[in-house]
Amino acid sequence: MSEIPHQFTADDSTFIDGIERILMGSSRRYRRRELSEHAGVDPEETRRVWRALGFVNSREGDVAFSDTDLRALRAAMSLTATHDLDVDTLLGLARALGRTTDRLAMWQTQLVADMISQRQDAPPEGKELAKATARTMADLADDLEPIMNYVWRRNLSVALSRLLADAQPESHLGVVRTVGFADLVSFTRLARSLSESDLAALVTRFEAMASDIVSEHSGAVVKMVGDEVLFSHQDPAGASRIARALKEASETDDVIPRMRVGLSTGRVLARLGDVYGTTVNRAARLTNAAEAGQILIDETTADALRHDPQSTLRAHEALDLAGIGTSPTWVLL
Repeated sequence: MSEIPHQFTADDSTFIDGIERILMGSSRRYRRRELSEHAGVDPEETRRVWRALGFVNSREGDVAFSDTDLRALRAAMSLTATHDLDVDTLLGLARALGRTTDRLAMWQTQLVADMISQRQDAPPEGKELAKATARTMADLADDLEPIMNYVWRRNLSVALSRLLADAQPESHLGVVRTVGFADLVSFTRLARSLSESDLAALVTRFEAMASDIVSEHSGAVVKMVGDEVLFSHQDPAGASRIARALKEASETDDVIPRMRVGLSTGRVLARLGDVYGTTVNRAARLTNAAEAGQILIDETTADALRHDPQSTLRAHEALDLAGIGTSPTWVLL
């Protein structure tokens, strides 16, 4: 649930309550035990679901829940019966939803705040800017919601297609992927010399560039962490095109520093929206070993690209990769 920051005044609290009513469609009226009773759910189960969704568990005496929360709790708990889900799976789905939408909401809010702050008639930094952002986001919410639902369904369709394509005998652990890491060279040093607004602009530009390139070549962005993007592809040739496109884009961009990229192909364990395993670690180590503007690939990836007309390889000395050992390595030109 929304928490009122300590530094807010009574007027601020009234404003926040108003924004929440717009977003949630109703006011808070239930304490936690009352919510559980109306939903017909054990109070401990209510607490577990709320915590899995990423919301702060209210104190017993706080009037913290609305009719919208009540409907959501009933809908969540009905999944166990309607779709034969066990409780652990329900809580896992709740965590996935909570973590993803928490980041989504923060990301969208920051984008809108940045837009408003750059207008000629922008309100002063601080609470006035925050309130203007809140009003705009509340006004956008109803129009954004169906788009978000569409994007989720479209991505679910893609995920299920990949699941079917990856289906293998039970003896095969994980799925085969070409995993790539690309990071911005000398980012830490550059970040020290930039203002907060310039650093934010750089990171935003990098995220947009990387996301667009990976999507254009039918890859998947696994995650982005500041100056680094982790991506995957079902086909080594597709991953190689992503790697080259990222490198070339950074070389022609006036803001983004040059990149270095590492590619590795093999089985990975895909869990909780992330990928794990030696293949991932090898790609990371290759990226760390690469020079600015260089793409280093492992032997399995090189073997897959030898007959790819768009790929040119050059032998590189074998590298001793930490935690992995000696790895034959090639440069993708």
